[in-house]
Amino acid sequence: MNQNELSGQIDSAIESIAELERKALASASLQQRAIERFTLAVGRPRTISYVLLFVVAWIAVNGILVASGRSAFDAPPFPWLIGVLQLAALLMTVVILTTENRMSEIEEQRSRLHLQISILAERKTAKIVSLLEELRYDMPSVPNRDDPEAQEMTRATNPHQVAEQLEKRAPARSDDEQQQ
Repeated sequence: MNQNELSGQIDSAIESIAELERKALASASLQQRAIERFTLAVGRPRTISYVLLFVVAWIAVNGILVASGRSAFDAPPFPWLIGVLQLAALLMTVVILTTENRMSEIEEQRSRLHLQISILAERKTAKIVSLLEELRYDMPSVPNRDDPEAQEMTRATNPHQVAEQLEKRAPARSDDEQQQ
């Protein structure tokens, strides 16, 4: 098989993942997509240079105006510059939080899908072990023996029981907070 060719199952899995990504992108509003594009554009190392260049230019222009005998539009300690930077910081915080919220929603969907696939794989594995055990008992050339571990593995895990036991055994958040 050529290395560039994928098996049908792998190709199908890749297409399923790509379809999930397309649906996630399509579900975003126009405003959300614009915010994400803006976040990608601003979230680059060169943005630091642009911000520093802006601040230096602001201060330099005010210094040049004072040196030439004119009044500065924003004299030291530069209250207008501070206001502009504070507004930019507030807007960037909101933009980043908006983008992060959407990304966490997508990640939560992926986690649920991963959990569903894991549960399905566990059930398939239990069925395979069960079929192998049946085959072992049905083959006269293979001696029968008691294998408690194999017997246990033939039973599919009940996710509800696992979640219930995890809740019982894991420390509650309120316990952690009380210890602090």
